[in-house]
Amino acid sequence: MSEPAQIKDVFAGSPSVFHAGKGNDLLRPLLGEHSLLLQDGDEHARARRLLAPAFGRREIDGYRTLVEEVTREQLDHWPRSGRVRAHVLLNQLTLEVILRVVFGVTDSARLDRMRPIVARAVDAGPVVMIGLGIPALRRRWPWSREVRDLETIHEFLGEEISAARLDPALSERRDLLALLVRASAADAQGLSDQELRDQLMTLVAAGHETTATAMAWSMLELARHPRVQDRCVAEIAEGGSEYLDAVLKEVLRLHPVVPMVMRELQEPATVGGRTYPRGVTISPSIVLAHRSAATYAGPRDFDPGRFLGEVPTPTEWLPFGGGARRCIGASFAMMEGQVILRQVLERYRLEPVGSGREWPRSRNVTLYPWRRARVDLRRR
Repeated sequence: MSEPAQIKDVFAGSPSVFHAGKGNDLLRPLLGEHSLLLQDGDEHARARRLLAPAFGRREIDGYRTLVEEVTREQLDHWPRSGRVRAHVLLNQLTLEVILRVVFGVTDSARLDRMRPIVARAVDAGPVVMIGLGIPALRRRWPWSREVRDLETIHEFLGEEISAARLDPALSERRDLLALLVRASAADAQGLSDQELRDQLMTLVAAGHETTATAMAWSMLELARHPRVQDRCVAEIAEGGSEYLDAVLKEVLRLHPVVPMVMRELQEPATVGGRTYPRGVTISPSIVLAHRSAATYAGPRDFDPGRFLGEVPTPTEWLPFGGGARRCIGASFAMMEGQVILRQVLERYRLEPVGSGREWPRSRNVTLYPWRRARVDLRRR
């Protein structure tokens, strides 16, 4: 499906009829049985209700200072100039952001030990993910390494959850783990330790690679369009953010990190005027919706101006999905993207390598630049 009317029917449909969890089943070995991405029905509604307060506007405003601090620290270690694979650097940056946001100020030595293990585990490709579901392969490399990494991560998460539950200063902490533990303690249907572990794993895995990929596409497009880059730099110098926000939205239109979403019908449903039987999988295509000439003039052109003034509807621009399954971290991701791009452009002028074009490459359920976003950095 790619027409706005069809997508509206899917996103407005009852979550008890339009199940989404099966579409992400490939990620089950990585994220765990209780991941928000794999849940449906009442279980999903309950988990989302408990997680939602951690992503409110006040909380996200509070995270901004931490994101700015981590971004400065990470950019201090980037090369002063020269050719880089931006996607690699941005993965390191966004992983550090999400670890600090999720766990707050923790034992730095423990976090140092976990950082490469988490990075390696969440970077597993589809062959490893599929193989984890086959018991015989779990004893062979590279699946055995993934199993060991996940066991180490689960142990770490369990220890962090236990420590948070016993922390006398829990009420003063603003990290995501503390917010979730407090929400669980205050609710009769609070999350168990295993549920918390799987949700934290989801936040860490899905909350850094997706943002890094969006930022990598952003740097590629800004390098290819110097006038757009100059306008962003001028706006940043004046303290504005409207055009920078439009750039991010246009990047996510042209290069959605997730190309489609899936819904499996639990009973017959009508979409776009046609009734489909139970068991059919309906897939709103984000790529096709974003490239529709009926919605966007010059749909293959990079034009941030289309997001100034009257903007597309949620059925025309849907990089975070929609309806009851819209990405819970969408506002955080947009805030983080603005912070990162602002600081990158304050330090560097971005120039393309060759044509500056890179084709998308699939990894699990996401699309990233196939050469990892090669750009030339020039110190301002």
